[in-house]
Amino acid sequence: MNNNVFEKARELGASIIESEEFKEIQKRENEMIKDANAQVLLKKFHELQSLQREKTKNGGALSPEETAEFEQLQLKLVENSTVKSFSEAQEKFQAMMNQVMKIIRDAGADKMKE
Repeated sequence: MNNNVFEKARELGASIIESEEFKEIQKRENEMIKDANAQVLLKKFHELQSLQREKTKNGGALSPEETAEFEQLQLKLVENSTVKSFSEAQEKFQAMMNQVMKIIRDAGADKMKE
């Protein structure tokens, strides 16, 4: 095994953890955990999402009432500032990670050309 690869991976992991994007997502996640209203909305959202998956798996669908409730819940989640801030932090972190993966892929492609 190439210990250099593992050392570089540890360095990358440490850099990611030290990044502003990672710190921001942790901060926003903690805020969301402390927000009782956000927790109620998320719990209900996950329940309806599970119900939808189960019904779809069995060839069914949500009832019109369940669909309306699901849509209203999605709107409330989007409007909740705590959830919105967490979602935005997630998007920024994911964009950073996508860029990291692109750099790794590009480095591999460059090496293959040699």
